[in-house]
Amino acid sequence: MQGLLNYNPRPLVTLNRTNRNSKGCCADMRADATAASTTERIHLKYESMSRGQRRLADFVLQNGPEAAMMSSAELASAMQMSESSVVRFAQLLGYQGYPSMRQQLQSEVLSQFRSSERVAAMVHSQSPEGGPLATIVSETCHHLQQLLLNVSEDQVAEAVGRIIHAEKLIVFGEGAPASLTVLAEFWLSRLGCNVVRVNQTGRRLFDQIFQASACDLAMVFAFRSVNREAMAVLEHLNAQGGETILITDLVNSRMHPLATQVFLVQRGPMDAFRPLGAALALVDALILGVMLAKGDDAVEQLSRLDALRRRYDWL
Repeated sequence: MQGLLNYNPRPLVTLNRTNRNSKGCCADMRADATAASTTERIHLKYESMSRGQRRLADFVLQNGPEAAMMSSAELASAMQMSESSVVRFAQLLGYQGYPSMRQQLQSEVLSQFRSSERVAAMVHSQSPEGGPLATIVSETCHHLQQLLLNVSEDQVAEAVGRIIHAEKLIVFGEGAPASLTVLAEFWLSRLGCNVVRVNQTGRRLFDQIFQASACDLAMVFAFRSVNREAMAVLEHLNAQGGETILITDLVNSRMHPLATQVFLVQRGPMDAFRPLGAALALVDALILGVMLAKGDDAVEQLSRLDALRRRYDWL
């Protein structure tokens, strides 16, 4: 996928390691396994994993909700490896087998999806050295650097071309990412794009997308997990012959093959408050790209808006 070309996975935290003999290490591993989360177990063993195991570990770290619902055979198929490799990976992490690993993953995902618990995790882990502003700025700077690694200017230019040539642009996002659709609609509509903002879920979603055609483009924001509405938008545009841009923090999912173009935008671990700064920067870049590509046409569009405001003394 376009947005994954420069993906450079890394463990989400750095663990303190000490030199231990093999017997002590194994004993510590068994002790840790009784209480450690799946993420903690992966970090503990990450450096000693093979290339294939690291690829599997990265998938689980970035796609916990998806992995939690997959059987060992489904996970093996998604990662293009043998089922026995998946089972050995679970055993490497200290589980008796894949079913016990999957069960713990499901429990952890349920906990992570509760907003109150995610906020509590952030509150209780707050460092005394930094306040909320320092924390958000630090997190956002890190994810902006990751954005530069994951997304190239050519990929942005490709998306800009799709936006400009689309007869209708459908921008979909629900929950917190809905704020990104408001920004996209605000500017792109002023630049002459025919924008349809969709934040509805359930039955009301289809009222907004059923008239999509092969000349249309959908920009879909989907973070943390695969949701039914995002899948519906992607599938429907595909069926109509239209194009789609998926903006997500998932490295791989059922949504990816449905998208014409994918942007990977990392926002941090799911068990914490996750700033939208990097995703906002990408949307701003697309808006600026459209503005520059349209050139004088963009200036004319905004001048017409200014003239109308001036006419009614609202400039």
